[in-house]
Amino acid sequence: MTQFLCRTESETEAAGRAIARTLAPDAVVHLVGDLGAGKTFLARAIAAELGANPLDVASPSFAIVHEYPVAGRAPIIHIDGYRLSENRREWLEIGIPELLQGPGVKLIEWPKGAFTEFEDGHVEIAIRVLDDGAREISVT
Repeated sequence: MTQFLCRTESETEAAGRAIARTLAPDAVVHLVGDLGAGKTFLARAIAAELGANPLDVASPSFAIVHEYPVAGRAPIIHIDGYRLSENRREWLEIGIPELLQGPGVKLIEWPKGAFTEFEDGHVEIAIRVLDDGAREISVT
């Protein structure tokens, strides 16, 4: 397990960039944390390090899936499971299994247990906001 203690946004961005450099080209990444913990902020830093335009990276809460092009590589897929139920049919209709098995890094906010049914393994990034507002980021 790797841990980061981030007291500023720039430290959190640096942690995201460092994490990105360790990811396999087709990694599935679960971003776990409470509302407002910084999951999308961290996803933006990871995507930027991998070559996506950070201005394109937004919370996929309403669209559920965003795709970010990366020059010379497979796109980054950004999924938000917050509004998804555990209904397998819903996941199949959205195309989640194909997205998870396809090329490119997959960043998943609010992963639910059903995601693991469609993937071979994942990296988990847990973000915890401390009492002083700092972020503790654990990568397993």
